[in-house]
Amino acid sequence: MDIQGLFKEYYRKNPVPPPPSIERREFAFTTFSSSGMIRHISFKNPEEMNRYIIERIPRHAYYSTAYYSDPSAPEMEDKGWQGADMVFDIDVDHIDTPCKPLHDTWRCKACGAHGRGLALKCPVCGSESLERQTWVCDRCISVAREEALKLIDILEEDLGISRSEMIPVFSGHRGFHIHVEDKALIDLEQEARREIADYVRGLGIDPDLYIERTGDLYKYKYPSTAPGWRGRIAMHLALRGKEDTPLPREELKKLIMECVAEARANIDEKVTMDVKRLIRLPGTLHGKTGLKVLLLTIQQLEAMDAASIIERAVALPDTPVKVEMEEWPRRVLGFTFSEDGSKKTVPLYLAVYLVLNSPTARILSIG
Repeated sequence: MDIQGLFKEYYRKNPVPPPPSIERREFAFTTFSSSGMIRHISFKNPEEMNRYIIERIPRHAYYSTAYYSDPSAPEMEDKGWQGADMVFDIDVDHIDTPCKPLHDTWRCKACGAHGRGLALKCPVCGSESLERQTWVCDRCISVAREEALKLIDILEEDLGISRSEMIPVFSGHRGFHIHVEDKALIDLEQEARREIADYVRGLGIDPDLYIERTGDLYKYKYPSTAPGWRGRIAMHLALRGKEDTPLPREELKKLIMECVAEARANIDEKVTMDVKRLIRLPGTLHGKTGLKVLLLTIQQLEAMDAASIIERAVALPDTPVKVEMEEWPRRVLGFTFSEDGSKKTVPLYLAVYLVLNSPTARILSIG
């Protein structure tokens, strides 16, 4: 059975739960047979949505964070925007996790230099034209999980958003989406959403406003019980044993900004700002991994480690298959590989992930 057939079998056995107010959402899909996105689709009910999914077998499935009076209108201005959920996207793609040298590689198109790990530009010639091969392991997901938990804490403690209105979703790939279905936020325009995104990222903090002079030195002037960023910075200073330490001005300011970097939530601000965003549909399969876009509760996110989250997201069979591949990553999902040999036996769901991400990977046989 090919990968498309595996997806079809999954959807035949596992109906996809609908998003709230399904009739007011736009849906969009990409398929295995074409590269373009099929957009401006709407469904009246969950049964209609699931019939479509089984018939079309999407490689990727999305729905709008926005609510529309006419979600199937082909022009955005004719859809009748009625508000939007706020969504935060946490993706480890641009976070320099310690595991990246184990599974990510890059090659410069300009000079041919190549290496392992995260590279935003070529360290040899400075070019930003890079070819990247990126993978996900349980350590990546662990970092993303910690970022998601930081975000949830900021939203709850600083912005007063109820945990009951926050819905964590494992994206099925490199991170998490946090959906906020708070009626008080639905009508916010882009600029207001930008301010919220900036706040959780700790942007605009002026360390001079957080310090006071004591003799010839300076110290941090707020307790850990202070609200907002004042208290968050104080807590991180306490973790370093520096909460009451007088320091030279510039040294203290640098220390404060290091604490901000530790406490901030690393989100993709463009997703939060977008009032007409398409986001992955929970319950569907991610077309680059074959893993399920997994709906969670905050309690589950707090209690589960990365390995448990990946285990729950595995939706395809674990039948042993033999895979051939030119260059194996050292670590993918929860698996560690040696670099010797081009053929290895792996579970089918992992084989699907390898084939979806590497042009040299192919399934040779079952068993």
